[in-house]
Amino acid sequence: MGHRGNNSYSSDRGYCYLVLSGHGISITSGLTSQVYVYLSDKPVKVDHLYVTISEIAFHKEGGGNNTWVTCSLTQTTFDLAQLVNTSQLAAQCSLTNGTYDIIRLYVTGAQAVANGQTYNCTLPSGKFEIPLGPSPIIVNGTGYDVNVDFGAVNNVVITGNDKCVVIPVIHVSIKKHS
Repeated sequence: MGHRGNNSYSSDRGYCYLVLSGHGISITSGLTSQVYVYLSDKPVKVDHLYVTISEIAFHKEGGGNNTWVTCSLTQTTFDLAQLVNTSQLAAQCSLTNGTYDIIRLYVTGAQAVANGQTYNCTLPSGKFEIPLGPSPIIVNGTGYDVNVDFGAVNNVVITGNDKCVVIPVIHVSIKKHS
């Protein structure tokens, strides 16, 4: 997965890339690290699946349950059906020192298009929390790509009374950014 943006590194800044497709992130030095969030999905049963994400955040261990670091993100709509075998940058995050073990996605809406008809879909929740691996990742100023595979396009159910339900099965993978 390629980084879309500046590839330069300096001695006072680390980079961490987050790709939407779960594992923890640790930052143990005095550096800040950049996290780039990408979205992807699997082959589709619908023509389009528009998902609007209003916020992406990381849970920082050791700071209590309310220690969440929010990524810079304006509310954005992604067509998950267009992210088959590819990914799209969703957010770039600056994380300070610490260990990060969960990513949280706030989804404010979903629409499916199948056979030319548009359906407003419901989700089981507007907030999805995905653990970042069996153990957190130690960043130490090193960049990472975090891919969040939303896994939603194969989990769209359109009922006989024109209702739509989306039940995402979210998977996260993390690798060092090259």
